Amino acid sequence: MLTLYDWAMEYPGLIYRYYWFTRLTLMTSDPITVGYVLGKANDNWLKSKGTEEMFEQNLGHSLLTMRGREHTSHRKYLATGFKHNYLKSMTNAFQRRVEDLIEVWKERLPAKQQKYEDSKEARWVCDGNIYTTIDLEPSFYCLALDSIGEFALGRSFDAIKRPIGPDFENYRIIVDSFKVTLLSMLPFSNWLPTKTNRRAWSAVREFRASMAKIVQEQKEVLIKEIEANDGKFSEEEGAPSQKKDILTMLLVDQLTGEGCSDSQIQSDVFTAIFAGHETTSAALSWTFYQLACHPKVQARLREETRKLYRNTDGAPSYDELNSLPYLNAVIRESLRIWSPVPLNLRVSVEDDYLPRSHGLEPLFVPAGTNLQIPMFILQRDPKIWGSDSLQFNPDRWISGGPCPPYMPPHGLCYFPFYYGKRSCIGNKVATLEMKVHIANLVNNFEFVQTPEMKDNFGEIDWKWSVSLKPSPGVCLGVRLAD
Repeated sequence: MLTLYDWAMEYPGLIYRYYWFTRLTLMTSDPITVGYVLGKANDNWLKSKGTEEMFEQNLGHSLLTMRGREHTSHRKYLATGFKHNYLKSMTNAFQRRVEDLIEVWKERLPAKQQKYEDSKEARWVCDGNIYTTIDLEPSFYCLALDSIGEFALGRSFDAIKRPIGPDFENYRIIVDSFKVTLLSMLPFSNWLPTKTNRRAWSAVREFRASMAKIVQEQKEVLIKEIEANDGKFSEEEGAPSQKKDILTMLLVDQLTGEGCSDSQIQSDVFTAIFAGHETTSAALSWTFYQLACHPKVQARLREETRKLYRNTDGAPSYDELNSLPYLNAVIRESLRIWSPVPLNLRVSVEDDYLPRSHGLEPLFVPAGTNLQIPMFILQRDPKIWGSDSLQFNPDRWISGGPCPPYMPPHGLCYFPFYYGKRSCIGNKVATLEMKVHIANLVNNFEFVQTPEMKDNFGEIDWKWSVSLKPSPGVCLGVRLAD
């Protein structure tokens, strides 16, 4: 990825071309080209058939695989579950899940009278404070899974408190099957009977069966509500039909004759879990890595969140969290530098001419051409973001800061949730989830680099499967914040 970055910096605006097997493949970091492909020409640049088959095989028929009018219609239908009133109701659910994690972490930290040697935990002293080394990635994996469970199913997976279970293990196997390897890049690789694929096929069958059971259980609850209420749903607060999760919304529509089949509901719910979990988990890991590397940013963020908590009776509301400008800036900057999805592939349906910047003539591309779009490069380009493009600087997002125009017609150079008709339908859910979790964790804990990380000058490796994640994890020093 960094080699591609160096190439793009040396040859701005150019489109790199090569052949993958027999197919012409292009890569561009030109924001004008990218804005055109994902905007005006969106219908002509779609996922590859192989990618769609992989999603369909694992997740079922959903927004990730639908095209044309079917995609437009189904996205419009699902959008109800992502509106303001649904998001507001999810704030407390996300709050409960992060409180679970806070409780688990506090149990790992030393009591005031305990010596740091009196524990099996990895602990060390810095500036008179005792820090416990915690790998944040597994915790955030469970936290994001429990949170998206609340949003998609109206229930938590309880992964934070008991991370070993059949549903949890099957889900991990399915996610692992999406890892990018040389074999996975081969045509029809998802149909080869490899050990990884066979495990994934078995996990998909079992997880789908579990989803079907959950759907049926919730449907029976709603049917009983109808039977007890003269053939209609109750409008009382707290009634099962009044829950603001995706599954309940879809089942209520189905039972009133306006919704989808059970199999479509299962696919939609499964896709919501998959799409809303992995990327958010990765984004949280990268954000806290940055906060540990930038203690002044962390302290400023803690000051902002604590001011809110002092003036709030209980957990902050949806509107109160959205009123925090620095929290919003920290999240946007983290997503800029470490976009959870660093690269996207599109294929042209028909012949096209790609517009380019720097006065270059439009480039003709035939139908069936692969186009790779590296968000990792566009969102770090110093010609766009300035000489500090590789620096974590949330102030660029504060009003009056150095943030450049990053949306069409200026070209597209910031799109962590993608862009256009196929942008992430759950982007506001993911952002809310991050705000709830970051505000709570920064309010309760201080995060610092471990001695090992400092010896490596704060550098960290990464891996790419479904999303871009720190590798082998994010081990930080953690203590209760003063």
